Amino acid sequence: MNNRPLNRLNDFFFKNLMGNEKRSDLTLRFLNLILDRTKENEFKKIRFLNPFFDPLTIDGKLAILDIRASIDDNSFVDIELQVARQNYMPKRSMYYLSRMYSEQMVRGEQYNELKPVVGINLLGFQLFKNEPDWHNKASFTLEKSKKIITDCITLHFLELPKLKISDIKKVKRLEAWGAYFSGKCTEKEMEVLTMSEPLLKKALSYEKTFVNDEEMYYKYQLREDAIREEKTKLSLAEERGIKKGIKQGVQQEKIQNAINLLRIGLSPETVSKGIHLDIEKVKELQKNLY
Repeated sequence: MNNRPLNRLNDFFFKNLMGNEKRSDLTLRFLNLILDRTKENEFKKIRFLNPFFDPLTIDGKLAILDIRASIDDNSFVDIELQVARQNYMPKRSMYYLSRMYSEQMVRGEQYNELKPVVGINLLGFQLFKNEPDWHNKASFTLEKSKKIITDCITLHFLELPKLKISDIKKVKRLEAWGAYFSGKCTEKEMEVLTMSEPLLKKALSYEKTFVNDEEMYYKYQLREDAIREEKTKLSLAEERGIKKGIKQGVQQEKIQNAINLLRIGLSPETVSKGIHLDIEKVKELQKNLY
């Protein structure tokens, strides 16, 4: 049983690992590293807001899983894990955070009583292709001076495919967590990482408990099946889009060639035969030339 495969980017496993009070120290450590908190100002308390629930829908389709919590200063955190490509991820994240921010306001309260909301997006794909860093932060700033005008909403994007490790012994602490979740490290490399980041030992220990729990592992497998199906659908849709684009491109090229040939005086019949374009289409193009 100990050899059962485990995908650490499976959202059911992720939520059990990072969204449970018993392992809140892992979540706090992860957040403090992302938010660049030092020992002097690190968050020490976290309260998970949403009840732990079974995320599987009756039809096996993907459900949205996340971890929402409040921390020491009463600000809010939303941790999202997304494996399948979603180019609209920033808009989705902004929507969730805006809702969390606005829902704080009740009648009679003042705007200065609103607490900041932080969004953490752990991604299994590259979202910002032109940004080399694997961890990017977004906030509200003035366009010219880049001065932050408010901390009401802050977004963090961690793109795991961009994380490159050349020397496992020199990995930074946040990178160690990224390497852990990516699942690309060998057992020996993980041992090295736990020396610099001891709490990862607790995560590895929980993995053994998780994979040996029959009910938990069954639900994990259902999630894997659903994620695999979703990825397949996205891949097929993308492939169809590419083929359609190529077909449209070829057709457009034929039309342009037909126009050029008609302009130099060739007959529609000759053009149609020469570039294999329907004669009626060529005649239509000829009419539009004059």
